[in-house]
Amino acid sequence: MPDQTSWWQRVLARIAPPPENSLARPEVRSALLNGLKPKTRSQRPEYHQGDWMFATGAPGNRPFAIRLHRFLRDHIPILKSVVWTWTRLAVSPHRFEIVGDVDAGTRERAEAVLDALDRRIYPERVVRFGGFDALLIQFFNTLFTDGAVAGELSLLPSRKGLDRFDFIDTASLDFKPDTTGHWRLEQIHDDRRINLDSAAIFYLPLDADAGRPAGKSLLGAVGFVSRIEQELVRDMQRAMSNAGYHRLHVSIRPPAQAPGELDDDYTARANSYFDATTRALRDLDVDDNPITWDDVDIEHVGPSGQISGSRNWYLNHRAMIEDVIAGCHLAPFMLGYSYGTTQTWARFKYEMVGRQIATLQRAASRFCEWIAGIELALAGVDVPVRHTFDNRLEFDRRERFEADRAEMELVLRQMEAGLVNVEDAKRRLGLN
Repeated sequence: MPDQTSWWQRVLARIAPPPENSLARPEVRSALLNGLKPKTRSQRPEYHQGDWMFATGAPGNRPFAIRLHRFLRDHIPILKSVVWTWTRLAVSPHRFEIVGDVDAGTRERAEAVLDALDRRIYPERVVRFGGFDALLIQFFNTLFTDGAVAGELSLLPSRKGLDRFDFIDTASLDFKPDTTGHWRLEQIHDDRRINLDSAAIFYLPLDADAGRPAGKSLLGAVGFVSRIEQELVRDMQRAMSNAGYHRLHVSIRPPAQAPGELDDDYTARANSYFDATTRALRDLDVDDNPITWDDVDIEHVGPSGQISGSRNWYLNHRAMIEDVIAGCHLAPFMLGYSYGTTQTWARFKYEMVGRQIATLQRAASRFCEWIAGIELALAGVDVPVRHTFDNRLEFDRRERFEADRAEMELVLRQMEAGLVNVEDAKRRLGLN
């Protein structure tokens, strides 16, 4: 009997919270940077990706929705490509810069402190020297999938520097208004609510609404359309398997019965002729041609309108793909789908995506500056630090050069005309 379970039900059947006591490390170290003595252990579990087996819940339930989005990201190719592309676009080459008038010795010491921090900041010690590159990849991957990212800084036992940044499973987070009406971040663990109001805690939502600080997953708007797309792929697979390819249909007209020929002799002669013709056709090589009497007909057999049906399926599937990609704020060509767009139009769409990436990178830069500032303060190095991403590409290098030269010439002419002073000119040219 065919499986009547819907695709959606089968997905839900594979998602569940991890079983009790299944966390690899149920506790993480706490780093209270507000002057209190740091604890060696806290009851806050780390981020853990379990093997989901079964779940009871509804898509409106936030922890359930997060687990569902993780499942969709890991098992549906186009959604995996979407999150992968957004994450890698966001984690462009980046660096820390010491800003301001700092002497050479202090600058060199600050750079050494940040370089040492980069070697140990990633929480998973198995990934040696993952650094800020690996940290930001997990940062954006979690942000796009879960709709939020959270974590906790921990101190070295000597309290002279940061040890690492541990990610917190956002599915375990909840919000509760305090007496002043502001939201308080809490974590639910073993039916207990743990207050995360600490200077060591970092939390960033994606597209949070007023009165709803939980954030929204990048995949939140495409779950239903993705289900239809997967059903379409499955139906096409079944249809193609049933229709198959064009085959040869060989029909043999039985010979006429000779006058006075007994029925048994006629039947034996007809079957013998049929078997001989069948063997002759089966022994044909690829480049051989069948030679028979004119009582053998050979024709192609296949589904009628196969090309038209495939074309309709392609158009329907393309519409679903475009709907999924639009819900994830990307253009089809960025995921390998080419529909004949011109280079100018493709570059415009990439520029649009780049501007969206820049807004997300600013929040990530402040996250990195927060970590670096604490590390430098603990090391006794009082210098301002700035984190930047480099989103420049080689294909538009000449255009950017021409634009920069035109901007410089305009500022110089304005300065010569007395419209701006030297300090304003430097600021506009990014020299301050």
